Amino acid sequence: MKNLKKFLICIIIIFSSIGIYKISGKVNILRTESHKNKAINDYAKKLKGCFDLENKNQRRINESLDLIEYCMNEFGID
Repeated sequence: MKNLKKFLICIIIIFSSIGIYKISGKVNILRTESHKNKAINDYAKKLKGCFDLENKNQRRINESLDLIEYCMNEFGID
C-alpha cells in the first residue's frame, strides 16, 4: 500500500510538471507575440506621423512620393 501511494504521488508530480512546462511554453509564445505586436504598432504610428496624412491633399504627387521615400529611408526600409 505504501508503495502504491508513493507511485501515485510520483505519477501526479510527473504529470503536473509536464503540464506546468507546457503552460509556461504557451505563456512565453503569447509574450513574444505581444512584444511583436507592440513593436509593429509603434512602427506604424511613427510611419503615419512621418507620412503627414492630414496634409496629403495640399501636396503634389511628386512631393508625396518624395515624402514616402524619405520616411522609408528614415526608418530603415530600403
